[in-house]
Amino acid sequence: MELTQWILGGKDGLLIEEPMTALTDFLVTAVCILGLVKFSRHGEFEKRQLRVFAWFFFFMGLGTLFAGLFTHAFSYIFVPERLSKETLSALEYNEKLSYNLHNLPNWVFNVVSVTLFEISNVIMIKKYLSKLNTAIYYSVIAVESLAVYVLLLTVLKYDIAIAHIGFALYLIALPLQIAVYKKYRSKYAKFMIFGILIMLITPPVMALKFEFCKWFNFNDISHVVIAATMYCFMLAGEKFVEEKLEN
Repeated sequence: MELTQWILGGKDGLLIEEPMTALTDFLVTAVCILGLVKFSRHGEFEKRQLRVFAWFFFFMGLGTLFAGLFTHAFSYIFVPERLSKETLSALEYNEKLSYNLHNLPNWVFNVVSVTLFEISNVIMIKKYLSKLNTAIYYSVIAVESLAVYVLLLTVLKYDIAIAHIGFALYLIALPLQIAVYKKYRSKYAKFMIFGILIMLITPPVMALKFEFCKWFNFNDISHVVIAATMYCFMLAGEKFVEEKLEN
């Protein structure tokens, strides 16, 4: 991947690396802020269904904000020299940790947000599937999330967070949402399913490193897809409120 950059203010001005990647990260942040404001201001916010859902948007927005700033736009401040995967894997743990410190806010907030997404799905779906054994789901989420946190801080690779996302979307949320949609034709579930399925675009794009040009690469495409998914989740939350009031 060819590294792109902007220099604002002339030759000795402010250097911004991977500007489109940072901007598309901020696009996700903007959608998440909109979702946070929408659900935190709603009259039902004090009920934990929407409270947990709002916190999901908050931490996802924080994660992409720090990703845009620290991992992409200004990473050179923290890591003047980029290391190859081979060189990085040969480092001692303390050296790897030092090299990745600027990535940790993005990684940790991302993991927290996905855990909250899992919990909010179980809480909200309980409204539709009253016989759902939430204790089992909460236990699975707790064990899986704890394993992810430990592995992330041990291995220090974003791949762990990606696996966490896949688990949350396709093993926790999707089966539950399909069950709700089949039983009630719920618009809430429909938008959740649509958002989850949109995310299937990202793995092949990332694996093939597909890009339209150097200014809109696989990272940028993935961020736009994530923004679309967050928007679908926001619409799902709105439909949840409407269906809640109707019933």
